[in-house]
Amino acid sequence: MTETTVPLTDRGRRTRDALVAAARRVFEERGYAATRMQDVAEAAGVSHGTVYTWFGSKDDLLTEVTHTIVGEVMDASRDRASDVDPYARLAAANRRFLAGYRRNGRMLAVVEEAASADPEWVSLLDDLREVYVTRTRRTLRRLQADGHVAADVDPDVAAPALTGMVETFARRTAGSSAPPDADVEALTRLWARAVGLAVPDHPTQTPA
Repeated sequence: MTETTVPLTDRGRRTRDALVAAARRVFEERGYAATRMQDVAEAAGVSHGTVYTWFGSKDDLLTEVTHTIVGEVMDASRDRASDVDPYARLAAANRRFLAGYRRNGRMLAVVEEAASADPEWVSLLDDLREVYVTRTRRTLRRLQADGHVAADVDPDVAAPALTGMVETFARRTAGSSAPPDADVEALTRLWARAVGLAVPDHPTQTPA
């Protein structure tokens, strides 16, 4: 992968943003292998040379799109509701993660396609997933300190295991338009029971 050009003017930022948006549309429609830089130029309504002004290769474009969508999915799962109980916070995070993944499912499949052909993409995906794992590890340690999670749970083992479960489920159900309440509840109960977090007798009402 080569370096991309950082715009210094508003016009440059608009052009670059338009190219990233166009690249996403083309990648989602054609997949990784069939996408050409010329396709992105045509989708953005610019010359072929303009694309290369900002991005040196198709991989550079895909990298930019990938960071954007993964950032959205990760931000969606961030724990925001400090005024509700831990189980409800967990359910809310799972709901937002599933919704974010499903909004971006087609593009994430394109990234997986690229990773099947290039080890660099495997490494990039691993680095991005580690952000999710690290956040979950911190959450588990905080919940342990507060007495909500069993003391014998090893966060270093539980974090990748639990995030992997949620991500795999999200990937296998990415065609759905919205996370059904039953899916969120089932995932959250599995997650909670694995670490000894108290599970309510009835499905919880999760905050947005």
